[in-house]
Amino acid sequence: MRTNEFANLLIALMVAMAPVAAFGHGSADPATTPAAAPFNESESADILQEIKAFANARISARRAVAIAERRGAGAKVVDLSFDGSSSRLAYRVKVLLNEELWEGTIDASTGAAVGDGSTTPASQLDEEGKTALAAFSAAGIDLSATISIAERYGSGKAVSAGLQHDGAKLKLLVVVVSDGALKEVSIEPGERRSRQRRASAREKK
Repeated sequence: MRTNEFANLLIALMVAMAPVAAFGHGSADPATTPAAAPFNESESADILQEIKAFANARISARRAVAIAERRGAGAKVVDLSFDGSSSRLAYRVKVLLNEELWEGTIDASTGAAVGDGSTTPASQLDEEGKTALAAFSAAGIDLSATISIAERYGSGKAVSAGLQHDGAKLKLLVVVVSDGALKEVSIEPGERRSRQRRASAREKK
């Protein structure tokens, strides 16, 4: 799906907001992105270190999404995060395919899949996760095009992307590295229209 196929997008650019989840290496719910949380000096140093590591990644976030979606027809990446904490730079990805979530690793230098990953039936997710996936499927959008929009508005390169559903609406959250800092771009898909399509943007201070 091309960028100009998005309708009624509300794009909020949160400058200098650096959530810990931007470089998530844990096992958070496969369908949702954790909310931003305060971080201490040590965590801030770790984030800065990973920003430096990200500069050496040869594979972009969009490329990693495309590679992960080769798992099968209809595969959709629902979560992606860069991991520069080890000697192998990588992207952690979660892919929805045939009502199952595959969680795996894409080498950020070569684009090759690392290991076999693991698979979880979507039916085993909690209600929030199921709701987020259903809303994402109904919106008719994908993370690759979302990342493209976020990189343009955030003037940087994406290091993570995922879904967030607050019980009422779906948001696609993308964190980009811009001038050595992190920016979070929140994209809210609206109703799809067959004719006039436009996107509005506002900066959140």
